[in-house]
Amino acid sequence: MRCSACGWIDKNSRKSQAEFVCSFCGFTCNADTNAATNVAAGQGGIPRPRRSAGAGGMTTATSRSSIREPQPTRVGIPLF
Repeated sequence: MRCSACGWIDKNSRKSQAEFVCSFCGFTCNADTNAATNVAAGQGGIPRPRRSAGAGGMTTATSRSSIREPQPTRVGIPLF
């Protein structure tokens, strides 16, 4: 589990279903509150490598363009 105060990751920090105590900095709070804070900060889940677009907007993993195509304009009688 990741500490929302210092970012330290240690599975032993979760003492029980409801109690979180960081084994590095000693921060204590409810385990669900700690998890919600991490998710809100974008730190929830399993860390995955980021894919970034190179020159020309192409990713190396899929060779697909990251540029969105223009969308058609709607013509006709508006429905209310």
